[in-house]
Amino acid sequence: MNNIFNAKRFTLLFIKQLTEHYKTYLMSLTVLLGVMLVGGSFLVYLIPAPIDLSMQTLLFVAIYFLAGAIFTSIIFTDLGDRKKAIGYLTLPASHFEKFLVGWLFSYVIFSLIYTGCFYLILMLLLSLKHWPHQHTEVFNVFAEPMTILFVVFSLLHSIAMWGAVFFEKLHFIKTAFCFFISIVVLTLMNTRFIETLIKREVRPATPFSNIMFFENNRNVAVASIRQNDALVIYILIFASLILWAAAYYRLKEKQV
Repeated sequence: MNNIFNAKRFTLLFIKQLTEHYKTYLMSLTVLLGVMLVGGSFLVYLIPAPIDLSMQTLLFVAIYFLAGAIFTSIIFTDLGDRKKAIGYLTLPASHFEKFLVGWLFSYVIFSLIYTGCFYLILMLLLSLKHWPHQHTEVFNVFAEPMTILFVVFSLLHSIAMWGAVFFEKLHFIKTAFCFFISIVVLTLMNTRFIETLIKREVRPATPFSNIMFFENNRNVAVASIRQNDALVIYILIFASLILWAAAYYRLKEKQV
């Protein structure tokens, strides 16, 4: 077991990662705060009403997904530099510990810091302007539909982490390209499968989306029952675990 995980060795590796990259992390955090503050300020002063819960959730998720994917894609950037890769791969630590450090920084720590920063900026922006006779609400990150959105982020994170290990350069761009190509292929396959199943032409349907077709001069949409939502969540979690495992074994294959 010590060859896979050792608490003392893992702690030293964690501290090493932090001390060597804290400047990059702080710079990334500063950029993120600047984007949220400037963009949020324009939004607050342009709209005539407080930012409602749906808009708050949309902003949280959009920035969370994009910033998280970008940050995750550079978490193993040392592997793209041969000199740095030699030092990284020859460290007296297991591949699992190296993978776990990257996973913690890009998933757990990033999520906690991002959530705190978003709430900080949101409260600041809402306090800068007062809307007469209107009550301002702040969304709850632990309420629905945030559960499914965190699951979706887990899938995006696993994809970005796989790309960070698999590609040597331009990690985010190459991973995003592969992701969108995969979405297009899956949509075409899913649409073809549905048309074969129901014997009619349907609109392009991504996996887990509604089935939409035109009949009797009106659009018809067929949605799945609510009981299937749990099944979708389990499928997304399973896919995330598979991609995390693929990233880990890809890291194990890396050689100097």
